[in-house]
Amino acid sequence: MGKKQGKYSETRQLTLDLLEPQELEPGIPGSRDCEEPVKHFVGEAIKGTLKDRHIIAAEMSRDTGRSITHHILNAYTSGKEGNKFPLSYLPAFVAATGDLGLLQYIASQCGCTLLVGRDVEAANLGRIEQLMEELEQERKKIHKRVELSKRYETLAGEEPDFIKKNR
Repeated sequence: MGKKQGKYSETRQLTLDLLEPQELEPGIPGSRDCEEPVKHFVGEAIKGTLKDRHIIAAEMSRDTGRSITHHILNAYTSGKEGNKFPLSYLPAFVAATGDLGLLQYIASQCGCTLLVGRDVEAANLGRIEQLMEELEQERKKIHKRVELSKRYETLAGEEPDFIKKNR
C-alpha cells in the first residue's frame, strides 16, 4: 500500500499479498458517509500531480463534456457543506490526475479491491493455476473411477482363482 496520510491511506499500487475477501456488513448509521474521505482523496490527488488545477479542470471538462473549472475543484476539497464530488466525474478525474486513491477507496467501501496493471495479470495467472489444480483433482478422480471400472469388468468376466483351483 502507499504511505499513511492522516486518517486515510493513499493507494497508488496494490500487491496481491494484501488481498483478502471483503464482505459488506450492515453499517452503523452514518458509517457509509463518504463525503470527508472523498474530499481528502480529491485533494491528495490534486496535490500529488504535477498538473495545475486549471489543467485538471480543463481535461475533465473535455472528457465529460461539462464545464468544470478550477473553482469547482477547489469547492470539492473545501470544508463547505454541499460541495460534493459527483461520481460521474470520477473517470475523468482519474484520467486527469493519474491517481487511483479515490477509486480504490470507493471500491473498498463497496467490498471490492482494485487491481491495476501487472496485478491484474498476476490475479489472472493465480486463477488459471487454481483452475488447473481443480481440473487435475477432477482428472485423478475420473482416472480412479475408470481403473475401478476396469477391475470390476475383469472380475465379472473371469472366474475367481479359488473356483478355478477347485475344479
